[in-house]
Amino acid sequence: MAAGGPGVLEGSTMPRSNSSGDQPAVQNPVPEPELILQGAKVLNVYSGELLDWDVAVGGGKILSVGPFALEPATGAVRMNLAGKVLVPGYIEPHCHPWNIYNPLTLGAEACRLGTTTLVCDNLLFFMLMGVDRFEALMGALSDTPIKLFWFIRLVPQTPMEDEEALFSEENLKRLLRNSHVLSVGEITRWPELVRGNSKLYEMIHFARRLRKRVDGHTAGAKFENLMTIARTGVESCHESISAEEVLERLRLGMHVMLRQSSLRQDLRNLLPGIRELPHAARRVMLTTDSSTPAFQLDSGMVDGLVAIALEEGIPPIEAYRMVTLNPAVYFGVEDRIGGIAPGRDADILVLSDLRHPTPELVISRGRTTAGNGRLLEPFPALNWSRFFGEAMDFGWRAEPDYFDIRVDGVEEGGSVTFPVMRLLSTVITRLEKAEFPVREGVLDISSRQGFNLAATLNRQGRWIANGILAGFADRVEGIASTYNTATEIIVIGRRPEAMAAAVNRVLEMGGGIAAVENGRIVYELALPLGGMMSGRPMEELAKQDSALQEFLADRGFPFHDPLYTFIFLPNDFLPEVRLNRLGLMRVKTGESIYPARSLTPLRTGRA
Repeated sequence: MAAGGPGVLEGSTMPRSNSSGDQPAVQNPVPEPELILQGAKVLNVYSGELLDWDVAVGGGKILSVGPFALEPATGAVRMNLAGKVLVPGYIEPHCHPWNIYNPLTLGAEACRLGTTTLVCDNLLFFMLMGVDRFEALMGALSDTPIKLFWFIRLVPQTPMEDEEALFSEENLKRLLRNSHVLSVGEITRWPELVRGNSKLYEMIHFARRLRKRVDGHTAGAKFENLMTIARTGVESCHESISAEEVLERLRLGMHVMLRQSSLRQDLRNLLPGIRELPHAARRVMLTTDSSTPAFQLDSGMVDGLVAIALEEGIPPIEAYRMVTLNPAVYFGVEDRIGGIAPGRDADILVLSDLRHPTPELVISRGRTTAGNGRLLEPFPALNWSRFFGEAMDFGWRAEPDYFDIRVDGVEEGGSVTFPVMRLLSTVITRLEKAEFPVREGVLDISSRQGFNLAATLNRQGRWIANGILAGFADRVEGIASTYNTATEIIVIGRRPEAMAAAVNRVLEMGGGIAAVENGRIVYELALPLGGMMSGRPMEELAKQDSALQEFLADRGFPFHDPLYTFIFLPNDFLPEVRLNRLGLMRVKTGESIYPARSLTPLRTGRA
């Protein structure tokens, strides 16, 4: 909502009273039509009808709809669309625009495939920029060919050194008041809601008083915990992985976002429950949850979700509502987007028919922006250094002994039992114990197959959390990544020398992913925007994403999308153990099994 008051959207034409108070306010005249769409059938998501209507557009808004005729003297461009169908622009209700792409590259990909509104996660931008620069970024991105709204995280996804200062109530309330913000973002620490965290309660109530939504992340929550979470004010969830979980959330009054992403392809399993309960469909939305570039390029975006819904027997009108009117209603912006009606933003897609949701033509903000899957004009450039600063100069280098796990009190040639993280999937871990020999006071994995040294390393080189990882690619000498939601450096490998070299390469690049074998760089992906994102086009990033998957698969990675392993390895909300600034951490209890250590004594002579 705009800062002007509840229900007043930025850019609205609501009347204002004059200063004297004795004359009615003069409203702006209706803009002249600039574009007239004729001859198509219009999907009316409000009434559920296909209507033989014409649509007039001017000033970025829909001016009129219906069987009308305009005088040729108006000068409007007429577009004959006989045999076509017009539907509202698609809305992505939950995306993370930092999945090695950035909001502009994601926006360009979304636009060409018919998504005209993105509701975006602020997490990494806020963590890397702080409140002032992030607010400036929201403003700078507000004038792209599509609309970018935001959801605001109340907590990070991993313990942070300055967490209380950055995620202070003052900063969060300031962001929630911003007109570009529609909701509180997914609250990954939902057990804190169950335990009665007073700060989270206050922020949820504050958001509700502003008429902003509260999005949940209730993965793994049992029904009794879901009731508590719903009672606190959480209004939606995108984490259902079964039809029964969808129904549990709907029955408790929540809205649900059904996900089809590179991490989880659940949509086909979730839709049958909705198909059998058609009245529930009005509280259902569809989301890609921001897939990796290779998956996104192959599967499409929101258009791909609609295609799956249609294939699974969802009635076409309901399928299109799930990606237009439903999210618009949920976020309280249905007076602006989500339908083809007078006064709404002119976000209109031209389809060959309802069975083919990838548009032939995309009209966004009243401008023809894409046709036949291609942008008709490039997205504007952005001076990213204004928000991230210049390329990162880390000013230090890693050494191989950073990755040693030193063991005291064990004789040479002896062995030690040590806690191990085992990957059960791309992101889920289990705690195990394994026995390793000790050489010169250091735990030695070289004689044990299937294990890697792993570490989360502070970007400034102040501390390191060491561990052992099983179930990863066990033939990797060393790979390092600044791409993770702790915004630190993840390092995995069999050889400390290669691990140090990989870290030093990502430091030289100013952020990114690099792998080293036999003393050579064998894979690298530069991510100069905060160490998380690239400015390269989506197609190019998809090739690099695929190359990373192939590189690690050849070295034993058994799962899909290893980018998610980097993202989630330091997080504090997924089972069972994580590696972050606390050390090797047991998620359920928060205890440190093997603590992190300071690196300051090891960095003598360095900046």
